[in-house]
Amino acid sequence: MLGGIVMADAKVSSKPVHDLVLNSRERLSINGIKEIISFDESNVNIKTLLGELSIEGSNIHINILNIDKGELELQGKITGLNYNDRYDSDRSSLLSKIFK
Repeated sequence: MLGGIVMADAKVSSKPVHDLVLNSRERLSINGIKEIISFDESNVNIKTLLGELSIEGSNIHINILNIDKGELELQGKITGLNYNDRYDSDRSSLLSKIFK
């Protein structure tokens, strides 16, 4: 194209961003969180963009919590991570809405 700008088609991912980083089973950084459902020193239940997550351990403390940015950092002895397979109702597929 003469005198113009040609832009490549950018692929935009519609998948929500949710990542976990566990360092030495002592520090867990999570993004893509929506809310904390419950919390104590041995169990943390959170709602993420991709479903509910249960974190088990001991002496768990919250270092960073920013719900607006969807960030959470926990410290303590992490012994288990478990996702509940239920996803958010607003993330359900078009077909599931049609055949309800």
